[in-house]
Amino acid sequence: MSLLLLFIIFIILICLTFQKWIIHSIQILKAYKNIPCSPNKLPILGDLLTLPLDSHKFTKKLDEYYQRARNENLFSIWLGTYPLLAFFHPVGLEHFFSGTKNITKSSDYRYFLPWLRTGLLTSEGTKWKDRRRILTPAFHDKDLLANSVDIFNEQATILVQRLASLKPDKEVNLYTYIAACALDIICEATMGLNVGAQQQRNSEYVNAVLKLTDILIKRLRMPWLWPDFLFNLLSEGREQNRCLKIVHQFTKKVIDDRAQNFHANETDGKRLAFLDLLLKQMHDEQLTLLDIQEEVDTFMFEGHDNAAAAIHFTCFTIALYPEVQQKLHEEIDRVFGNDYDRSCTIEDLNELEYLECVLKESLRLYPPVPFIARKVQEDFMFHDHKVLKGSSAFIFIYYIHRDPKYFPDPDRFDPDRFLPENSIGRSPYAFVPFSAGSRNCIGQRFAMLEVKVILATILKRFKLKTSQSADDLHLAFEVLLRSENGPYIQLELRH
Repeated sequence: MSLLLLFIIFIILICLTFQKWIIHSIQILKAYKNIPCSPNKLPILGDLLTLPLDSHKFTKKLDEYYQRARNENLFSIWLGTYPLLAFFHPVGLEHFFSGTKNITKSSDYRYFLPWLRTGLLTSEGTKWKDRRRILTPAFHDKDLLANSVDIFNEQATILVQRLASLKPDKEVNLYTYIAACALDIICEATMGLNVGAQQQRNSEYVNAVLKLTDILIKRLRMPWLWPDFLFNLLSEGREQNRCLKIVHQFTKKVIDDRAQNFHANETDGKRLAFLDLLLKQMHDEQLTLLDIQEEVDTFMFEGHDNAAAAIHFTCFTIALYPEVQQKLHEEIDRVFGNDYDRSCTIEDLNELEYLECVLKESLRLYPPVPFIARKVQEDFMFHDHKVLKGSSAFIFIYYIHRDPKYFPDPDRFDPDRFLPENSIGRSPYAFVPFSAGSRNCIGQRFAMLEVKVILATILKRFKLKTSQSADDLHLAFEVLLRSENGPYIQLELRH
């Protein structure tokens, strides 16, 4: 048998083996051929050779794509023959935010599973619907929210004490201070346990949570870490397994201890926590302790880093605009008078209307979650393009917030955009820092109260300054929005 014949047989066998994949790839290429894409896209390889691995450079490449697609409804980024459909504008987002058809997270969220298992962030179908129904009342519970505000105040006071010890003539990256505060808050509000991250207690658990977040981010942007068998052989995989053991054992012990001492109408004198509300529903909803643990782990992950990013970027924008800060200080002084040691109440927070506008404008420019990804569940027409079932849709919140149709001069910081009279007629999908629709952030009210308490407590004591500009930050799209250069902020005592 000649070598040529052997080669032909080999090719035929390959084609038969990968027939389904080849046919699907051809269908995708045909369906999406008219969707704008990079001019440097290569056959078979797509954009793989031009997408940088460095987070900041990758984000700059996305900026290039956005500039090309500013007047387009869709843009496609090709990982080989696999397209990521990029949605940069609010128009058409009802396909994902209205109804329950396209609410399944994309396969890219599979890297969260070892830590979060199938909690609310990663679950789908019937399990997600049941969990959302079970969990929603907890985040509207008046006692839980009232207890949470007490926690916000206590931990914000510790944060301010730590910040007051910093050198007043030096610009500092405040992120580690703010993140420790946010971690203490979410631990106590979720599990009823003060882990003392701000006092460097329980450092093994605290460090494991932070390390797991870093490994997740690293894995998402490095293709050679995607295959599980290879990842588990490398140092990152071994470190993740070590940290998972620490985190899961810690939360399991807390839940077991709380469950043993738990009674339906009392929490043994302890402050009410999210965990207590889950334990109350255990019997009626047929939840196991493992079910409860995956939700606790999920809120531990989602609850600390997002809030810390929102606070840090908002502090930067306040420092960047002295005239905005002056108005904030006037509002703070009007609400609190000379009693700067008084804790914030929910009534105080409702009065801090300009602070809320500033926070929302900061969330517009620096959304902690810069994009979300969904798996399309059925074919649909999007303008003149047919979007196929199974496709990955990446909804870039960072760019949606910069649509000039809804936010003229979109890169300008202007809190007045969020005054009630200026928000009339704005698309419900033009400002979505907590996503939207049935799969929006279940804890957004909790998060807004937390961030406002911490910002108000900081502003009561400090004047914020910075020598940086927005361009100095070197933003990076990861699981969360990151800055590779600061921001660096100087704290000057007001009183």
